[in-house]
Order: sequence, then C-alpha cells, then structure tokens
Amino acid sequence: MAAGVLSAPGTKYGPCENECKHKDCAGIRKMAKSTCPRCEKAIGYETRFYEITGEITGTEYFHADCMEE
Repeated sequence: MAAGVLSAPGTKYGPCENECKHKDCAGIRKMAKSTCPRCEKAIGYETRFYEITGEITGTEYFHADCMEE
C-alpha cells in the first residue's frame, strides 16, 4: 500500500486557491478536511496519508505517521 499526498491549494496539482465549482477541487478539499481516526486531526495538505475502505466504516483517511508508529 502506498501513501498519497494532497497538493496544497493553488499549486500545480492542488485544488484552486479560492473556492470554485470544480468537482475535483471539492473532492480534494473534502479529503483534506476529513479527520484521521487515530489522532483526530485533519488530514490536511502536503502530508502523507492512507485511504482505507472497510465494509462497516466506509472510506477513512489516516495520516501515514499515525499508521506507521
């Protein structure tokens, strides 16, 4: 399993710097705002994370540092 990284707003691969109506930008912002179940902090941008999908919990995002401790 490889960790992903969300690029910061306004960067080449990140969402638009200001709020917009792009579906991709909205999806990235939603992922960045999601809370890591281990540390209870937002996933954020420019931070390695894992996406884990479970039958009961659905899709959750965990900081890579939290999972690799």
